[in-house]
Amino acid sequence: MLKTERQQAILDYIKENHAASVADLSKRFFISETSIRRDLACLERSGLIRKTYGGAVIQAGDNDVIALDARTQIEREAKAIIARKAAEFIENGDVIFLDSSSTSGALAPFLCRYTNLSIITHGLRIACELADSPNLKVYSLGGLVMPHAFSTNGALTCRILGDIRANKCFISPKAVDQNVYCGNEEEAAVRRMMMNQSKHVYLMCNLQKLNRQAAFRLCNLSEIETIIFDQQPPQQWMDMLQERGVSWV
Repeated sequence: MLKTERQQAILDYIKENHAASVADLSKRFFISETSIRRDLACLERSGLIRKTYGGAVIQAGDNDVIALDARTQIEREAKAIIARKAAEFIENGDVIFLDSSSTSGALAPFLCRYTNLSIITHGLRIACELADSPNLKVYSLGGLVMPHAFSTNGALTCRILGDIRANKCFISPKAVDQNVYCGNEEEAAVRRMMMNQSKHVYLMCNLQKLNRQAAFRLCNLSEIETIIFDQQPPQQWMDMLQERGVSWV
């Protein structure tokens, strides 16, 4: 197989699965891991994929929601930092909404230390991970199961949310500028309902998502109470958040 043909085959495989490891690609195409890494570097320079530790994920468009397994591999350290900070806002006895994002997935392990928490989520993996925790009540929202995303969305999910009130809501965006964005309309609808039904709204956002846009607007930035970053945002963002009355950590 020619180099260009191999790189196209690698790209096609990553597109189909949303992610792939170097080891898997090496076995699949019968070439060394060193050669695979060179191919991935070439595809990344072309803007077609994004390299991760030990592999690569597809480069998503503004209206794409890539598979949960792929999202979990991206910015792992940033998500862990955000999750630790987010957990500090939770108190025993809270009723909280968690979206189905990989960042909420990073938050889930921190919840087991609390008592009498009620967690409502449309993230199926999050619900399953927390189900065995004796101190937690976990509610999995019904609705249409989204392939690869391991979440439920749609009108049924929103209808169920309409009967629930929460103390706190934790959501993660696809992009943020003066507005907050999601990758598709179903994702935006569920998060918007969670915000409407919650007393406090927390946005979990790494700095890579700032000054970007996506296809579907979730809300104006001023509708967010607190943004939880992985590190201190640029000064222009600190100034803008202060003007809009949005706190950050």
